[in-house]
Amino acid sequence: MQKNLDLESEIVISGLSGRFPQSDNLDEFWENLVEGRDMVSESHTRFNDLGLKMPSRMGILKSLEKFDAEYFSVHGKQANVLDPRLRKLLEVTYEAIVDAGVNPSTLQGTNTGVFVAASDSEASAIWKRSGEKSNIYGVLGSAVSMLANRLSFAFGFHGPSYVVDTACSSASVATQQALMSIQAGLCDAAIIAGGHIHHDPVSSHMFHHLEMTSADGRCKVFDDSADGYCRAEAVVATYICKKQVAKRAYATLVHAGINNDGYKEQGITFPSEVLQERVMRRVYDDIGLNPLEVDYIEAHGTGTRVGDPEEIMGISKVFCEGRTGPLLVGSVKSNMGHPEPAAGLCSISKVILSNIAGIVPGNLHYKTPNKDIPALHDGRVQVVAKNQPFRAKYVGLNAMGFGGTNVHILLKLESKELPPAWTPPIPLLILSSGRTEEAVNHFLEKSLNHKENHHFVKLLHELSKDKVSKHPYRGFLISNSGKQDVVVDEVDVKESVWFVFTGMGSQWAGMSKDLIKFDAFKNSVSRSAEYLQKVNFNLMALLASGKTELFEEFSNAMVSINVVQVALVDLLKSIGIVPDGVIVRIGSFHTTWTKPGCKKEQNLQ
Repeated sequence: MQKNLDLESEIVISGLSGRFPQSDNLDEFWENLVEGRDMVSESHTRFNDLGLKMPSRMGILKSLEKFDAEYFSVHGKQANVLDPRLRKLLEVTYEAIVDAGVNPSTLQGTNTGVFVAASDSEASAIWKRSGEKSNIYGVLGSAVSMLANRLSFAFGFHGPSYVVDTACSSASVATQQALMSIQAGLCDAAIIAGGHIHHDPVSSHMFHHLEMTSADGRCKVFDDSADGYCRAEAVVATYICKKQVAKRAYATLVHAGINNDGYKEQGITFPSEVLQERVMRRVYDDIGLNPLEVDYIEAHGTGTRVGDPEEIMGISKVFCEGRTGPLLVGSVKSNMGHPEPAAGLCSISKVILSNIAGIVPGNLHYKTPNKDIPALHDGRVQVVAKNQPFRAKYVGLNAMGFGGTNVHILLKLESKELPPAWTPPIPLLILSSGRTEEAVNHFLEKSLNHKENHHFVKLLHELSKDKVSKHPYRGFLISNSGKQDVVVDEVDVKESVWFVFTGMGSQWAGMSKDLIKFDAFKNSVSRSAEYLQKVNFNLMALLASGKTELFEEFSNAMVSINVVQVALVDLLKSIGIVPDGVIVRIGSFHTTWTKPGCKKEQNLQ
């Protein structure tokens, strides 16, 4: 174990995807954040409240109905009792891998870990109480362990695979575990995911009567009227790996610390400012970084009466002593509600999107600073109440579970400078594949808007150069200054590739003048010309000639046909196209030459 320890390599967040309240993807999530929209719904149809007393407002996902069971190797009976969290986790995991510029098929059999943040299955609780005829696959579909293990199964990962449950700090603990596992050599890359979806009114009823949720269904984080949090749903996944192999890097996971409050006279759910301060301070002591270099804190900030003051007190002691200006603090829960075990990944998503846009969105429901938080009144800490420029390098993220597990994560954000505009030297061949024709068309058309972005084109090429499993539709376009033609077709199975070699009559004057522009073709012709020069045959003069009568002479015709066919095969091989078989019209030299170990010069003898 020790010999595999790697503390030198940077571990980066390379891919990201998610579903958030009223947001089917990251673009919609960012639009809702930056526009200051409250993503919590006034009412919902997620469940019947059974007459139980609880807030009516809740942050809910747009849709849970659709799921591509076939793609993820889930049979019909299993799909019917598959926890909706797991359905969405499969989707966002796939999307996070693709977002990293990685073809999911290439990860099969790799030492990739899976670390999933989740708590009890509310869907399972409903099924158990429903009284309906049992489906024996329900135990597999709703087992919490399967939230991680089925991801490993679906994508063929061989690394560690388990679920983390420390309540509201689960996603941050999963992040810390994934980071440590890569550093320890337990895995080479990792999926960090988290999900929470509400189906059981009894759970919301219990949380409300424990005085954890607010009466009006709003997370009034750091505000004087704070009285609890609003429950919300989210499913998020990230793909992390070492920076030297990453095709994209959103941020570096610099370090993460974790501890627990232990025994407290006030009770297990009472937060501890002392232990929160300790875990934050330890992160910076471990790596020798001055906390004053941190530009922004994405707080746990739920809007509870006790939690907010305790957290800000710890933050102010660690980050504000010696600081010349106020420390900026925010919490995404004010905008979307609290997704409990998935919260840490929502915080990471907000920070990454803020860095890309250069704007940090303002907290909602913040009007009057909490009178029990002195740092908000003396200027040490400033809550981001409205959108403002974001130019942070180091960002700290807090997460606290109601059982006392505290986590602090340090991110180093990548530069958000846009790459210079790129003019491709030749027309671009852009490829795409998908489950439907509409999906392929959408992606190809979207790619036209990014063709000047060299990094985007490179990512797209990395993703598309190999076949993507279970994508029956494939398409391409050739992008240039003229008309853009999009071609999409359905491919059922891999077809055999056969090379058909023609004979006399296929030659013409100038038959190689266009293909000679490609290096592989040109180099092949040059090699043939060098060989033929030994018998005083001037191949280059023949091919350059525009005289039709020269190509009517038998020896000239046969040599030119043969040389061009050899060069065509070399060109196709250079882009990965090799034949499963060959068909010839005359002679057998082509079938001999295409076999491994045979020399091309045999064709010219």
